[in-house]
Amino acid sequence: MQAGSIKRKGDRRLPCRIRKNPIINAGCKAKIRHFDRTEKSRCKNRFGDRKKKLGKVGNILSLTAGICLLITLFCGLAAPSALAQSPENNGYVGDKPLELYSHDTVQGDLFYTIGNSYYSGKVYPGDVYSVIHNVNLPEGATVKFARLYVYWTWSAEGITGKYPEMSLSFNGESPEPEREYSDRKGWGIYDYPTGTWAYDVSAYVPGSGTFSTEIENTGSGIPYVCFDGVGLLIVYTDPNGKYMEYWIGEGADELNSQMDENGNPLYYASPNQTICEMLRPTLQFPVRSATLWTIIQSGNWEDNVLLINGNEFPGICNGKPYPDLDIDTREVKDYLKSGENSILFQAVGDYVVPSGSFLVVEKDSLTEEAQEDSQEDSQEDSQTEDVQASSEENSENPEASGIENPGDETESAPGFELVSTLAFLAGGKLAAGHRKQNTRK
Repeated sequence: MQAGSIKRKGDRRLPCRIRKNPIINAGCKAKIRHFDRTEKSRCKNRFGDRKKKLGKVGNILSLTAGICLLITLFCGLAAPSALAQSPENNGYVGDKPLELYSHDTVQGDLFYTIGNSYYSGKVYPGDVYSVIHNVNLPEGATVKFARLYVYWTWSAEGITGKYPEMSLSFNGESPEPEREYSDRKGWGIYDYPTGTWAYDVSAYVPGSGTFSTEIENTGSGIPYVCFDGVGLLIVYTDPNGKYMEYWIGEGADELNSQMDENGNPLYYASPNQTICEMLRPTLQFPVRSATLWTIIQSGNWEDNVLLINGNEFPGICNGKPYPDLDIDTREVKDYLKSGENSILFQAVGDYVVPSGSFLVVEKDSLTEEAQEDSQEDSQEDSQTEDVQASSEENSENPEASGIENPGDETESAPGFELVSTLAFLAGGKLAAGHRKQNTRK
């Protein structure tokens, strides 16, 4: 059937053939006979140009597809890094070891008291939490330094966790916290921060006396914070005192390895994950004695364990002086060794916050080597403070440190170097293919 249109006639469709018109057909044949060869060449060139353009488009699409593939590969490699920081472990595993605040050798002693501290319950804006500390030092003693610790917990507004705002008055003075240690779960209905704020009150403690601390919640709105207590630590020298070497560890590491009735972790952290490093002192024997203070917020669970060089001490959290602030003091000389020592705290089926660890080792005398070590430690502390100050300045002024984007952690993602290499090679190969194809054309 020849090509044509379709007519309807009733219910039938009839083909409408093309009429054979000699004049029209002759005109067509004449046009064909006289078709200019130059026009054929132009059509051919236009076809070639179109083919070349389509080839360029294909190359661009291939290059785009390759880049998309590399981006997908990069995301796949970066995903494990993000998953490794999943929120179910944030704030519960032992990830904030206590910091060593001071280590030195002196002739004197250490004095620590929580005064008449108590668990406050919820303290709202305008409310004041007060503690009295009575200090009795030997006659002739000189205060080397005095440190005030505020142990706080359950800071929130309504049911939403919030870091506290508070002002502290110590014997009428208004010191600012020198260190603010805190930890937070980061997920779940109990996402409330807790912490230990440390104040340098050396200038306000000349010796023995009675010292008052008042803490006011200054937050806006209706936030509340609870206080587990306030500790006052004094290291002093005494011409008639003992020769001692001491280590002061402080911080706040929120641990929770509570179990359900079947022994499964309720908060995705088992006891082997809830271990906090308290101190790691290096000793030189012989020593006369070694006394260790362990300060734990929210303890009162006897299954919790103190670990000294692998030796276990259960029952360290016995609810004394009261359930919300456990303070354990014990002689540990027989469990220490010459060289590096490990002092850990393990939360076993409990929610606790290790907040302090003080070790005092009594010696027969202060050797010249110990005195030299003391001077070196002081120099190292000074250098560390300088480095920290420089780091803080750089963090406050990223342009001064040459850091364009200090919050960008892309370069630390596993596989970043591999992806960069693959991207470079693949991009080069695609570009080379593009040039080669153009050359062929």
